[in-house]
Amino acid sequence: MIVIDVESLLAGVVALDGHELPDVEVAQSVVELRRLVDATDALWIRLLGEFDRRELWQPDGARSAAAWLRRECRLVHPTTATALLVARAARALPASGAAFRAGTISFEHMRAIVPAAEPARREVALRADPIFARAALWMNARQMSNVVRTWLQLADG
Repeated sequence: MIVIDVESLLAGVVALDGHELPDVEVAQSVVELRRLVDATDALWIRLLGEFDRRELWQPDGARSAAAWLRRECRLVHPTTATALLVARAARALPASGAAFRAGTISFEHMRAIVPAAEPARREVALRADPIFARAALWMNARQMSNVVRTWLQLADG
């Protein structure tokens, strides 16, 4: 069984003081830590997706996964709804989900891809998924959203 020692990880992060680092290391750390944040978000989303799939919120008496998240993680409704949609999209679209898990694309990229993963168009989205995953590597989230919006118009048209 793998157990994440969150307290030890946090202690290392909290102890880092940017004032003591040379300029090059500060710049490099900004990029590396962003990638770590993205990978950590992806892990949380993957576990959230499994939590949702198994309906592990029911034994606690919560009415939904979103309600459980609001109570246990102190999140607001739009955040919980978005996280659950991203978790479902990451599971439904293997290439984008893999890039997200690797930390090479961000939560914001996955959020932009979510509309393509709706069940009604999932079959078509699976063919476009590798394109979404590659495009997200060099686009920002807003650009990715525009790509998905254009793809939706073509796919639904």
